[in-house]
Amino acid sequence: MKPSLLYVILCVVVCSFSVSAQQKIDYFKDDGKQLSVNVIADKTFQTLPDNLINLGQDSAYHWLRVSIKNNSAHYEKYFFEIAFAWLDSVSFYRQDFSLIQKLAWQNPLSERLYPHRNFILPILLKPHSDTTVYTRFYKKRMLIKGEVSVKNEEDFFSDRIFDTGYYSFFTGIVAIVFLFATAIFFTSKDWVYLYYAGYILFLLGFTLTGVGFFLSAYQQGFGFISALELRNWMLWCSLISLMFFVRNYVLGGHQLNRLNLMLWRVALGSLFSMVFQKAIVIYFEETTGSPPYFLLITMICCFLIAIMLIFYFVVYSYVKKINPSLAKNYLIGITPFFIFGVFSYFRTFEFIEHSWLLDQKVQVACVVFDIVVLLFGLSIRYKALREEKERQSRLALENKLTLQYEKERISRDLHDSVGSQLTIVATSLDAATYLAHKQKLEPQKLEKINENVREAVQNLRDTIWATHQSKISLDSFDKRLRNYVLKAIEDRLEVAIHFSLCNSAITISSMQAINLFRVLQEAIQNVLKHAQATKLSISCEQTDDKISITIEDNGVGIAEVAYNTESYGMRNMRNRIQEIKGEFMIKSTPESGTTICIEIPVYTAIAVLNE
Repeated sequence: MKPSLLYVILCVVVCSFSVSAQQKIDYFKDDGKQLSVNVIADKTFQTLPDNLINLGQDSAYHWLRVSIKNNSAHYEKYFFEIAFAWLDSVSFYRQDFSLIQKLAWQNPLSERLYPHRNFILPILLKPHSDTTVYTRFYKKRMLIKGEVSVKNEEDFFSDRIFDTGYYSFFTGIVAIVFLFATAIFFTSKDWVYLYYAGYILFLLGFTLTGVGFFLSAYQQGFGFISALELRNWMLWCSLISLMFFVRNYVLGGHQLNRLNLMLWRVALGSLFSMVFQKAIVIYFEETTGSPPYFLLITMICCFLIAIMLIFYFVVYSYVKKINPSLAKNYLIGITPFFIFGVFSYFRTFEFIEHSWLLDQKVQVACVVFDIVVLLFGLSIRYKALREEKERQSRLALENKLTLQYEKERISRDLHDSVGSQLTIVATSLDAATYLAHKQKLEPQKLEKINENVREAVQNLRDTIWATHQSKISLDSFDKRLRNYVLKAIEDRLEVAIHFSLCNSAITISSMQAINLFRVLQEAIQNVLKHAQATKLSISCEQTDDKISITIEDNGVGIAEVAYNTESYGMRNMRNRIQEIKGEFMIKSTPESGTTICIEIPVYTAIAVLNE
């Protein structure tokens, strides 16, 4: 559903609950501000359309005339209300042109005929009587908009209950969302929630002060900020919070380029410059009574520049797919409020007529819609960030376990290879020392010790070679294996090594490399020590789904008993291959040689395992 359609439906729903005045009210405009009430009575009044006032910033005197008739047989009380809290002057006159009361927004509520933020005149009529009331109101440099109504006592108080309930509901929603966003900020330390909380809090203040709610609490102003200007300061603070919210919400994690960084500074500078411009306006109002017109135009331009650039960054995020879902969420939420604002400006400059669609309650409904939609987007964002944090925690734990596993694996490998060989060396040295004391030490014994030392050193180098790299190409593995075989065989066997790879760039992890290397070492040593073979063949083939390595000799084979009860060496070989998710098979019969087959799935071999 399009946001504009949502806006219309929202307005219809809101206003369907409103109590609309049907009493006929007439209007006259005194541009010269010279006419008295008895002269005004002879002027031609025009019917006020829909009892709605939408008067520009021309500082004229505006007159209303309303005729009220009581057709009942008992006293009836009526309330004549101008629903705009910020009038500089309101004068109520009786039918005989005598003054009933003169008020301004500065008058305390207790001094008014009816204690309310709006200007209300209670009228008590006798049975079967009528009266005519005149009202003159005036506002300098501010758009006057709202409803003028005359209601009987029952309808009036029903309207008061609805009005109070409506704004209380709005305040309650904003307060709950504010507390929710603040709590999430203190939990997550994510500044976007604090900016959002500030945005909706100041937006609430802007809305409530705009209609004069809780006027008695701030009627005297705060320092140099008058109650009349408090609404504008709330809007300014709301926009500042909104700018930082947009920067973190739809552009979170994105580094702005030079142009966008300059635009961001222009937008921020435009808003902050309004503070100094407003201070100058206040100075001129207190000294000359009227600030320069160009200064007011400059403030409006700065405000519009900031608004347009905020929208630019949201659209930029959506088009560049920085955070498209969040940008879309923001646009959906702000669209009704934006449409309301555009049509309000058209109404201000009298391009369009005032309508109930531009009523204050509709603006509040648009604000609530924006807040709720943004809260929904922030909830999704919070959930995504929490899941990402949990994923990072799991990954950190997996990395920790992987590191621990690698330490244990390297320790085991060093223990099984280098450690066992050094133990043999130590035992051999003890024996050599004993023989030396007996003067029976033979050179062959020292050569054997030297051989064991060289083998231990070589095993240590092989381990370092494998673990020093995160991945190893099969081509490099082939060269390392050939080098080892040539040194180990020393022309004692006829050796054939053949690697058939359809992709020479294929890599295996260090864990795979060291396990494969140790298995091949064990197999070659078994051939040299036990097989009594004359030929040894090592081949490696890569197919679409696996890598196959075959070690084959023409020796005496493995006896059936030894084959059925695997030795420690064969179990160790099998376990190493299973560790890298491969398959290990031995085929052997006495006097017919032994074949060892190793298969590793391609997806396992290509990936750099982190297990």
